[in-house]
Amino acid sequence: MEQKAFVIGEETVKKYLTPEDVIDCVEKTWRWYGEGKVIMPNKITTDMSELGVPGWFNSMPAYIGPMDVAGIKVVGGYDGNRALGLPFIKANVLITDSRTGILRALISGDYINDMRTGAQPAIMTKLLASKTDVITFIGTGLMAYTSLLCMSKVLDMKEIRLCDISDEAKDRFIARFPDAPFKFVKCASNEEGCRGADVIITVTNANANLVEEPWVKKGALVMTMGSFRETSFDVVRKADKIAVDQVGQSLHRGNVKELAEMGEITADSFDIIIPDVLAGKAQARTNPDDRIYAQIIGTGMLDVAVGGLLLEKLAAAGVTPAQFDMTK
Repeated sequence: MEQKAFVIGEETVKKYLTPEDVIDCVEKTWRWYGEGKVIMPNKITTDMSELGVPGWFNSMPAYIGPMDVAGIKVVGGYDGNRALGLPFIKANVLITDSRTGILRALISGDYINDMRTGAQPAIMTKLLASKTDVITFIGTGLMAYTSLLCMSKVLDMKEIRLCDISDEAKDRFIARFPDAPFKFVKCASNEEGCRGADVIITVTNANANLVEEPWVKKGALVMTMGSFRETSFDVVRKADKIAVDQVGQSLHRGNVKELAEMGEITADSFDIIIPDVLAGKAQARTNPDDRIYAQIIGTGMLDVAVGGLLLEKLAAAGVTPAQFDMTK
């Protein structure tokens, strides 16, 4: 039996996947997960630092039933990459034949990872925000860029506030949106950026209280996307509702990890589970005055699904990427 696999690089991925494609795929995959049509174990982290290698990587497998796509995303953070001119986060996606295990494609996963990461807050804001006039970003790196890019495709926004320890980073961020239909405001402090904001998004590598509870107005949505703590505990404790993208991983990663370890947060603490909302099993925001805290962990099923979508689009376009024979 022939065992040929595609090798697909970043240029091809970017050419055949638009932000709109990824947003639609993420939303569908979340819905399928809520409907029980996706199999996805919790991600496994391999931290190499204890043996002197400054980096880590996650193994994130999934099977997407409606697409009949099986695969795994391998993504990690490597401290030495910036000195080499590489992004801190590097990702690859492997798609296999669900019936035989034969490798179908090895796909460069950087763009897929970046865009599906950006699609998540766009969809969650659409579902959870009471208003979207004023959006505050804490952190203005690549993931913040893809988040705002995707949000601009589905939301009406008037003012984007930027908070970052680097003024140069804020300027670079603004320069990436030369024709933006919203205005940018560079904030001198996180408090300045948060007070009065409709939506607050933290997209950092920090482990610090970047958002304090008194800064969050009634009806606001606070979303955290980092791997560690990004708000004070009271932002979570005093929220009217807590939303997550996936329950199992949300207890062991990100902003609520420490609260879960202290026993203050359990699986029953999550009021809104986004895949269940999209599957019609639960409601999203029900009160415009509720302060909602949302944790976005990110799940491998999204990358596997987007990888499968890419293969569909290449086939529809009659494009055959480079191949190698796994039997040789």
